Amino acid sequence: MPRRPAAADPRPVTLDGAGLTPKQVSLIAREGAETRMAAVARARNDRSRATVADLLARGADLYGVTTGVGALRDYRVPDDRREQYALSLLRSHACGAGRPLPSTIVRAAMATRANQIGAGGAGVAAELLEALVGALNAGLSPFTREIGSLGTGDLTNLADIALALLGEGEVWRGDELVDAGAGLADAGVPRARLGPRDGLAFMSSNAVSIGRAALLVVDARRLLDAWLSVAALSFEAAAADPVALDPRIHSSRHRPGQAAVAARMRALLQGVATRTRDPGPLGIQDPYPFRAQPQVDGAVHDALLVLEETVVHELNFAGENALIVSTDEVALPNGNPHAAPLAIAVDALRTALAQSAALIAARVSMLLDAGLTGLPPFLARSPGPESGALVLEYTAHAAVAEVRSLVTPVAAQTVAVARGVESHSSLAPTAVRRADDALAVLRVAVAVELVVAVRALRLAGQVPAGAGNQPLWEAASERLDAELADRSLHPDVEAARELIEGWRIELG
Repeated sequence: MPRRPAAADPRPVTLDGAGLTPKQVSLIAREGAETRMAAVARARNDRSRATVADLLARGADLYGVTTGVGALRDYRVPDDRREQYALSLLRSHACGAGRPLPSTIVRAAMATRANQIGAGGAGVAAELLEALVGALNAGLSPFTREIGSLGTGDLTNLADIALALLGEGEVWRGDELVDAGAGLADAGVPRARLGPRDGLAFMSSNAVSIGRAALLVVDARRLLDAWLSVAALSFEAAAADPVALDPRIHSSRHRPGQAAVAARMRALLQGVATRTRDPGPLGIQDPYPFRAQPQVDGAVHDALLVLEETVVHELNFAGENALIVSTDEVALPNGNPHAAPLAIAVDALRTALAQSAALIAARVSMLLDAGLTGLPPFLARSPGPESGALVLEYTAHAAVAEVRSLVTPVAAQTVAVARGVESHSSLAPTAVRRADDALAVLRVAVAVELVVAVRALRLAGQVPAGAGNQPLWEAASERLDAELADRSLHPDVEAARELIEGWRIELG
């Protein structure tokens, strides 16, 4: 499991505790962009750390420092054992299970947590923050497992990350899993030091779920752009009527996402004013796979906007419990580590993705239906003796069934733990994992539609006329075998999936 790809963008990302974006998280996590802490972010954390020291010096009670946590909150921590208790908290909470968490997600979590600390609500030791940023820039990804968080703080993962910064546990260094202490030493990163509050303060966050959701925003936006490009090719392949995209139908005051998708489709199909050939029995009005495409895909656009807004807020939010407010010199108990808003926003996106996935599969079925397109049945060169792309319909609908199976709302579920002290959980980590899974399968459905659309255009002897369709047509034509005789089509689907995964197009 490689911990850091070669840097593709040398520009550093500055964490100021206020302006981190999903794109910047992706640059750090996936492209190895250097991470820097802004002076203002360090100063906020230092002021909060000083407030913690002042509160303890005055004899104030502070959750997780002078007391235990959760159901053990009545336990009194002896004054001389506070730093040891902080370490014990980390060790006792480092109990994740399941598959190893991919290093890109760990890096996203590290960047997220560093920025959140820079927002000023934690007040951790400067040495802990420095070790976090230093390990990130050295390409050291702490080893942790994905199962354990209930969405009220990613406790197990953040405990593993903090312990690794102290030299305990293991880290990925390239493809090699090494002792954390040796990894830090070899990279010249000083081990962290814990203050009396730092065990709880570092874990009091959903940084793993939030960082993963930031990557989800980037991936979902890229995939949406890709499948709109594929849908535009299908418009021409099926000789669908672009009247369904007329701006008079799609008011941004009614549905902003619908209007945005219709505008995008018009740009892709620029130069296509009407049906591109005689559609045969298609009739005066297209079926829903084309006529309702802006409405359905517009819902994904809108859900993505809501999720991105939620993620940006969480990336830059001082959400620790207790929240250190240095200006008033208080520590405020709160429920901010509860990730209900994130879980709900991710659930909404997954539901919208399932709607669009069904429409993608419906377009595949339509392109294979001679009664709707006037093309040979199943896009076979010689229907009957040959089956053409018949089974691609099965593959598309199987992929969509997988997407639908991942849509069960997570935010409608909850659990109670810690003797009822934590009697509600958001389960946001589960929601984000299921969304990642849905995107992976949805790429297959989009790839199948691309293979079918290209095959239909080839059988029709037609080159796309849409100005925005040219880049994808040219890229797909290079990668997809032009042979129309019966043959194994899985290499085409895989080539199309790889093309879709990295697709970017900019239209004027």
